[in-house]
Amino acid sequence: MVRSTLQTTHFLTSGAGMGRLAITKKLVLWTVLVLQVGFIGCIWLLQMGRNQESQQRSALDQIGGRVNFIASDGARKSPLESGIRCARPQENVNRYDRDFYQMKPNQVNESHLPDYNVPAYVDAEMGLTPALWCYREGTINESLRLNDVDYLMSPPQCKCESGWHGRDCGQPEIIWRTLMTSSRASKRSGSTPLQLSEASSTSLHRLFYMLELGAWDHLSLELLELQIRALLEVVDYFLIYYVSNGSKERSLENMLDSRSNYALLRCSSESDCSSSKAYSHFRRQLWQQCGVQMQAQDLLLHGDSGTVYAPAALKFLKYYAKDVLPLKFRLKYNVYGFYWQHPKKTLLNGVISSLGHLHSAQLDAQRPQRLASSTLGDLNHYGGWNCELCLPPEQIVLLLQSSSKQKLPVKLPNDTRNAHIDATYMQLLIANGGHIDGTTQLLRLREQSEKYFAPEEALMHSSKYGELLVNLYDADDLEDLQEEE
Repeated sequence: MVRSTLQTTHFLTSGAGMGRLAITKKLVLWTVLVLQVGFIGCIWLLQMGRNQESQQRSALDQIGGRVNFIASDGARKSPLESGIRCARPQENVNRYDRDFYQMKPNQVNESHLPDYNVPAYVDAEMGLTPALWCYREGTINESLRLNDVDYLMSPPQCKCESGWHGRDCGQPEIIWRTLMTSSRASKRSGSTPLQLSEASSTSLHRLFYMLELGAWDHLSLELLELQIRALLEVVDYFLIYYVSNGSKERSLENMLDSRSNYALLRCSSESDCSSSKAYSHFRRQLWQQCGVQMQAQDLLLHGDSGTVYAPAALKFLKYYAKDVLPLKFRLKYNVYGFYWQHPKKTLLNGVISSLGHLHSAQLDAQRPQRLASSTLGDLNHYGGWNCELCLPPEQIVLLLQSSSKQKLPVKLPNDTRNAHIDATYMQLLIANGGHIDGTTQLLRLREQSEKYFAPEEALMHSSKYGELLVNLYDADDLEDLQEEE
């Protein structure tokens, strides 16, 4: 009896244990199922959020492609504010197949290069040498064929425009003279500031233009627009920084092409706007916002608010330069406008360098300018234009009154106690070519007799840049302008 009772109790206990085990398994399975459903739901919600965000971004782009501010709410209290646009983050603004064309023979022969030297005329007839590529901007007749060229005992080459050199007509005059000068210097020193290679689609470098504007209130918006427009077809990224207490990005945005890449940095004071701080900021934002990492072989051009660089020289460096040691620019020295030139004729300003040399300069964009030993341009062929005091008379007066420009040599109209510089006095100086130092007489220039009178962009759109091209306070210039019309 007792034994049967124990057996019954054992069976009941084991049955209860098996029941609890089954319930536990069911709970575990249901828990796993609920977790999986919850995990899938979270993924779905995240995907929906991303889709909505991408739709909002595309809608904003369609509205106007405006600058996207990347400063957070906490960063608004910072002395730095920035905006960035990455229209074509991975593309180069230049394309080899667009800037070069292939000069083909009448009969294409796919033979390979010979292992022995043959006369040029035999080579051309047999098609042993690959077809010649010509730089489109520097070539006269694009329809010219190899069979039309006089290549007797000399290799075929493109027919160059005046002021262009090289077998493919890719060297503008300023570069050609720089290469001759650096060749003589390299023989003495054993180093060359330019290491060149053949132009190709794979050798094309990116160009970053770091533009230091200074105080926004003392800018010539007309000259600033010319600076940007002249290089839209050459610069891959505009990196522009300036000092202002108000938002000025809208004015800059209107000057920049909708397809261009740029980053803007607005500082509240000059102490927060050093070139090294700006350079570090731009590098970080380009990587975080555009996924663009600045490479050692990229080119960096550093300039200020008064300089317009020659695009032909910059484009040459993008295609042909393997490595560029810091190079200064010899600029045409203009005052008030392109119609007056300083007696010194030129000045050195601005620098271009491969980024690899800038990294070794401790991220200081101005240090390469101090280290540069070679120049682009000479006394007759300029690397660009520097326009000093190219502002309306009223704005020049405000500039001279500002504390940041007290170092400018200024002479008052007379020695009386009440003597001061006003807009009327500045108009008189501009009309007669008198410098504000009271002693320097500027040289008058005219477009008809001056080879490098002004940037090509300004001459092509003269109605937009009229104040820089014509002396509005000189009766003779106005009379000449009326006669031309």
